[in-house]
Amino acid sequence: MMTATATRTLSIPRPSEADFRRLQHARHEEIARALDMDTDDFMEFKKQVRERIYASLDHSKKFDQQDPSAWRRFVQWAHEAMPSLISKYEDAWPVELYVKINLSKRVAHERHLFRKAVAKYKRTVAPRSPSPVGEAEMSPADLPPPYDEEDRAAVSETPDASMHPDAAPDNIEKFLRSCDFDLGHLTSAFVTRRAGLFNLERLELLASWPAALRRDHLERHFGTMLDDVEIEVLNKRFVEMSHAQI
Repeated sequence: MMTATATRTLSIPRPSEADFRRLQHARHEEIARALDMDTDDFMEFKKQVRERIYASLDHSKKFDQQDPSAWRRFVQWAHEAMPSLISKYEDAWPVELYVKINLSKRVAHERHLFRKAVAKYKRTVAPRSPSPVGEAEMSPADLPPPYDEEDRAAVSETPDASMHPDAAPDNIEKFLRSCDFDLGHLTSAFVTRRAGLFNLERLELLASWPAALRRDHLERHFGTMLDDVEIEVLNKRFVEMSHAQI
């Protein structure tokens, strides 16, 4: 019979927090060495975990933002699908490591897509200005704020005071009332320069963004006015709008 001491000697202990963070940015060869896996085993391990991420986790959010219950189910799956991890690695830590790596890369990729979307928006709206004066009127405030260049902020206490001159509040209110919850009370907040969602063209632009970036913008401006469920309802309506554009 194997003793408890012998069992522990078979386990690859979890790295220190500093080493764990370092591995999240290491090359694949270094990670494979830390896991004591050959190339084929490491590639198969990544493939299984990656496919499960797509099926089980919200890949628009980083690891620390995942639903705890979804993560517990993910770990349970790892125990059942890859039992060797349980006997070889303390707390099956390679699973957490690769999930963190994968989700971080996905969010970084979506940030890149966001920047491309903003650049495309600038290219498409600039030619519409009839004169140099018109172009000068297109200030950075007309664009929704970049994902990682502005701190989260509450909507102005008096949103009507800064209503965008091109606002179409009737169209915006119709859109908001078409959500699963009637969110028409947000109309005055949407049509401000700060929120930047003052007409249908702007709504369609936001609908074209990756889900994580769109949710970030909504939380940035409406997080103090809506709970998490209402944010999801609003985001769902934008998803429906994006499908209608295809």
